[in-house]
Amino acid sequence: IWIIPKKHSPVFARINDKEINDFALILRGVIGKLSSCLSDPPFNYAIHTAPSNDEDAYNFHWHLEIIPRLTITAGFELGTGVYINIVAPEKAASFLKESSESGATVVPA
Repeated sequence: IWIIPKKHSPVFARINDKEINDFALILRGVIGKLSSCLSDPPFNYAIHTAPSNDEDAYNFHWHLEIIPRLTITAGFELGTGVYINIVAPEKAASFLKESSESGATVVPA
């Protein structure tokens, strides 16, 4: 899952207080739904951001990637460095949509 701001912003460290609060609300809602739907798995997070001192990075758009740890790394992944997505994107989207219809949605004002 990626959380991407609607407003273009290349550097995560430069978001303002309102954007921080909105981001926190969305992150809390997404993690809550994923935890509930997926039986509370561990997560890895990665903030993808442009270097703050790189003027050429304006076209970059920061985002947060959330990676639920649902499986273990096995022989294929270790041998090739390629990771297998065990669920089709369409099925995952449908599952998350159905789950969210039964719970509250967190959207910043």
